[in-house]
Amino acid sequence: MEIVHRGELYDDLNGDGVYEYQYTIVVYKLEDKFYRGICQTRILGDFNLKLEDISDVVLIPTEAYCPLVPPKFTIAPEDLPESCFIKRPRLSAYTPSKPTEIGDRVLREVAVLETLRTHPHPNIAEYIGCQVRDGRIVGICFVKYRETLEERINPGSHGKVAFRYADSKRPLEDRGGFLSGVESGIRHLHSLGLIHNDIKPANIMLDDDDNPIITDFDNCCPDGQDLEGMGGTWPWADEGTKTALPSNDLDALWDIREWLSDSSIKNFKFKEG
Repeated sequence: MEIVHRGELYDDLNGDGVYEYQYTIVVYKLEDKFYRGICQTRILGDFNLKLEDISDVVLIPTEAYCPLVPPKFTIAPEDLPESCFIKRPRLSAYTPSKPTEIGDRVLREVAVLETLRTHPHPNIAEYIGCQVRDGRIVGICFVKYRETLEERINPGSHGKVAFRYADSKRPLEDRGGFLSGVESGIRHLHSLGLIHNDIKPANIMLDDDDNPIITDFDNCCPDGQDLEGMGGTWPWADEGTKTALPSNDLDALWDIREWLSDSSIKNFKFKEG
């Protein structure tokens, strides 16, 4: 058994704003097949996870996460360069009640990337094409960037409110220029009628010259579209937002500006906690 993903689920069962641990989602590979299950025990330290520790196990069918490639999608070369990042489907999201959800998300993201490929921008991740096997998309290929904004300035993963930019060991050389680049990329998306819907430090990367690069387009969709099954990441978005609107991205950018400011008082749009 090879564990390929594990993630803890917390929930506010009492409606009092206190999120408590429920269980750990586990995705594992066994004999070239992927399975999803849950573990009631928290996986901490040297905990040796065994098959008998995992319950509610379901097989994840290949067709659920590797959709057939449409004719007009760009196929990545088989001999990919080392400077390439391959994004794989997020198998932890699989549920038998929505068997096509992961594959649909892959197709939606690639459709957006095909649009961006014909309308490139220096602050948006460069898409190379789909990695395809047996006629199915198994990965989405991008130019590889160095690190995320989160990794660069907040490697300790301090909370949004607790983080202090002044304490960062690796600050940005041109903070204002960096933020202007992020805004330029967002405005470019909006000019194409697209809303990113998940702008956050973990979705902004830095290239070798510290230029900002917006990544992760699986929540990106046309302006005005219903966001059922999509949306931003708390605390960088309002999880109650139901519609793709430019304000989704611009409010998130506002919060990133506040997060990177030297002010001791942060005027966030989206409060943490």
